[in-house]
Amino acid sequence: MKNKITISLFVLGLFFGSPLFAQSEWCGTDMLLEQYFKTNPEAEQQFKKEAYLTPEQLAAGEKSTNKIIIPLVVHVIHYEGDGNISKAQIESGIQQLNEDFSKLNADTSSIRSQFRGIAANANIEFRLAQLDPNGNCTEGITRHSDLTTYSPQNINAPKFLVQWDPYSYMNVWIVNSIFSGPGSGVIGGFAQFPFPSGGPASTFGLVVRHNEWGTIGTATNSNFGGRAVTHEIGHCLNLFHPFQSGCGSNCSSSGDFVCDTPPQASSNNNSCNFNLNTCSNDASGGNAANPNPYSTDVPDQLENFMGYGIGCQVMFTEGQNARMRAAINAYEILDSLRTPYNLIQTGTNDNYTAPPCLPKLSVADIHKFGCIDDSITFTEENWGGVIQSYNWSFPGGSPSTSTAATPKVSYANAGTYDVVLRVSNARGTDSLVLNNYVTVSPDTGYSAATYFETFEDASRFANDWTTLKLSPGSTWELSTFVGKGGSSQSMWIRNRTAQRVGNRDAFVSPAIDLTALANPTISFDIAYSRTQANSNDKLRLYISDDCGENWSLLINAPPSFIAFDNTNRASDFLPQDDTEWKEIFLPSSSIPNRYKSSTNVRFMFDLEHGGGNNMYIDNFTLNNTLTGIKQYKQIVSNFNVFPNPAKEEVTIKVDIANDDEQASIYLTDMLGKRVANIFDGQMRNTVYTFNVDLSQYAPGIYFVTVQTSTERSTQKLIVR
Repeated sequence: MKNKITISLFVLGLFFGSPLFAQSEWCGTDMLLEQYFKTNPEAEQQFKKEAYLTPEQLAAGEKSTNKIIIPLVVHVIHYEGDGNISKAQIESGIQQLNEDFSKLNADTSSIRSQFRGIAANANIEFRLAQLDPNGNCTEGITRHSDLTTYSPQNINAPKFLVQWDPYSYMNVWIVNSIFSGPGSGVIGGFAQFPFPSGGPASTFGLVVRHNEWGTIGTATNSNFGGRAVTHEIGHCLNLFHPFQSGCGSNCSSSGDFVCDTPPQASSNNNSCNFNLNTCSNDASGGNAANPNPYSTDVPDQLENFMGYGIGCQVMFTEGQNARMRAAINAYEILDSLRTPYNLIQTGTNDNYTAPPCLPKLSVADIHKFGCIDDSITFTEENWGGVIQSYNWSFPGGSPSTSTAATPKVSYANAGTYDVVLRVSNARGTDSLVLNNYVTVSPDTGYSAATYFETFEDASRFANDWTTLKLSPGSTWELSTFVGKGGSSQSMWIRNRTAQRVGNRDAFVSPAIDLTALANPTISFDIAYSRTQANSNDKLRLYISDDCGENWSLLINAPPSFIAFDNTNRASDFLPQDDTEWKEIFLPSSSIPNRYKSSTNVRFMFDLEHGGGNNMYIDNFTLNNTLTGIKQYKQIVSNFNVFPNPAKEEVTIKVDIANDDEQASIYLTDMLGKRVANIFDGQMRNTVYTFNVDLSQYAPGIYFVTVQTSTERSTQKLIVR
């Protein structure tokens, strides 16, 4: 017995003597522990002792035939609706947990034959609390709008915003993003071990990203196979990673210290490669309390919930079950949760009948878009008691009021509209006022044949474009100090200092009629720089043909695509000249055909902040191209306008690739009005040069357009 503890502590010393957190890991539990040990070095040695459960402790664990009920409270930390997941999604997460901990998950069929006999029904059930710490009715959910939902460097920060008594409730905090440190990947969640040396009771529980909780809503496309929560609660119940202390020489003192979970040399890079076998000592060691079922070496158990096998995690083992039950018996913070008295106090006992709670409203959608006379469906997200009556108000809409749960409303005129909702049940009422919540657009938009946006006209921008502030800090706005081609205006966002990683901000175009172009293309200019090598901003461009009610993704551009060079700038980035701008071009083939036949198309620029520098966008332009011709330059090539800016005269140089091409060249102002016809007739395969007298034109922004039978190309001209 003494020798076993000595060996175990030696192995733990090897593990904890080096940094715990590998940058490729998606579980942040070791990172949290490492942070805690830095500020509490005295806890590290005690942790090494507590992490190892003796055979006596394992034998004293509660029998697996006894169901253990653990009360849960879920704290949703969002920001003004961003990350405010639905009650249904939260309940789907509870269902997933209970299936996983009871071996009722359908994917147990994928367990390989050598591990099927040791897959455990842990018989642990998680229930949302029905009574809060003051004995009041609750749904086991709280919601808080706060900046800590976005990657604070102190990853425990959301816990200081709200926590229920950790000896009565297992606390779960749902957030938008989790800080992972420079150069690290995305962290799905993290937890705290139950023994005192793992951290104070005030921070016990788990934190997970909203898109990792449950199986519906934002978690439909989980990054980590949908098992991040099961994995993290395993840590709360004293389970380690199977690669925690490497191969070692004895199953009781290596891997995760559980003999029926074969040790792994590493996390296997999140692989589901069932050929992996990184340790050869699987049959070594074991005792009556920690039995070893293997007589020979076996593959790595990638099916285990506590590993990193994304997409193949489906089981706990009988040994892990014994370790969890021993921990629940040994540590007060777990033992107090399952007592009959606590289950009664939290309303989670078998015979408890919950009274109706007061309804509590929150925003279901951050913003609503729709077309004139289209039917827009409205929903609420109640996280309190069942609603018995609804009272909606839709100023400017038809109907203007409704008592339906999900009313359908239309608007006869374009504009922005408020919405008011009041709900009630036997316990009382709650209300919600949503200002400028609905944006209604006309059925037909600007003609794409003449549409381009230089952001030089503040009045036109204010009337046509919609800015969506989806997160705290600064948002997209018109700059009055820089633009592409010497102009003074563009769209910009102070991304370097006024944003948190994971925030999103967007702006939406007016309606545009794409039918005017046979093969429409999209182009825009962008100026952006990283602040450091691991900046991870993502610019997405979406398209909609129902006035913004639904969106399809056109591009998802990382820094490597949008940054004009590979340098990093620590101070505020401001483009100094046109070399620090980059043109983004989308060929016609990148636009789904359904949108090309629509008279009402909108575009949305959506930036997900990833620690980079400021961003600027200018010259959003729609042009026309031939199908099958070179993507970037077609019939019209080497189209140049110089000097630019110009004062008295400008030269236009156009290279035509075909003979007998009908073409016209003209000058328009910012409103799209044609102010000069420069050429109209047949062109041959040659280079044409035109000198245009500018003395009759007022200073400002103009556009030079070359139009052929199949394409249109436009460049901005600044007249001084």
